[in-house]
Amino acid sequence: MDNNKIAVITGAARGNGRATAFSLGKSGYSLYLTDLNSEELEETITDMKNEGINASGGVYDASVISDAKVLVEDVIKNCGRIDILVNNAGASKPVKFPNVDEETWDWVLDLNLKGPYFIMQEAAKHMMKQKSGVIINIASISASGGMTSSPSYAIAKAGVVTMTVTAAAYLAEYGIRVNAVSPGIVNTQFHDEVKISNPDVLDQQVKSIPLGRLAEPEDIASTISFIVSEEANYITGEVITVGGGKNRL
Repeated sequence: MDNNKIAVITGAARGNGRATAFSLGKSGYSLYLTDLNSEELEETITDMKNEGINASGGVYDASVISDAKVLVEDVIKNCGRIDILVNNAGASKPVKFPNVDEETWDWVLDLNLKGPYFIMQEAAKHMMKQKSGVIINIASISASGGMTSSPSYAIAKAGVVTMTVTAAAYLAEYGIRVNAVSPGIVNTQFHDEVKISNPDVLDQQVKSIPLGRLAEPEDIASTISFIVSEEANYITGEVITVGGGKNRL
């Protein structure tokens, strides 16, 4: 692996993003990591460096469109290129269908769909000049199975699937691959955010998964590492579900 290749990961301070950073870093990529939480981001970057991984980064808001251009410009300025983009930043608000207001809708859609689109767009402009690159957008099994606790999140992630396929079709002629990874229920702090950390609720969720366990962040990270690798160089425009069989079996 050429360690001059640059992987950009948003929402990289914890959970799936952090695990993905470790996985790609150990595969030889140099990393540019972003997150809103400056303390957790600094800790993650320090942990990477302690493992001998070339890592840097900065605080950017994935929901703010103007930050997308600044982020990519900073990556190009500091690293010279972008080879991999993992559009991982995202969050949910547990507001059920009858109670979703415009503020909630805008916050969820901006962070999970609108922002990632424009980050992808800015990164793709540089990848098109390189005639190479891989983009991974993080979707969710809620995109196809619904999410009654947060319909706006499910709708946003369904949009991520469509934007992935659309971008893949356009960017293929430039040698750029675009895929989505669609996690199931992952053992991260996301549980607290969507209010399913209650042991009884979690137990019900685990029972609904054919493989009988929650995903770990490393399950998501290893899938991403494969898709960005040369072994997957004929895969584009796809949505890879990592859900232990949930919603499929």
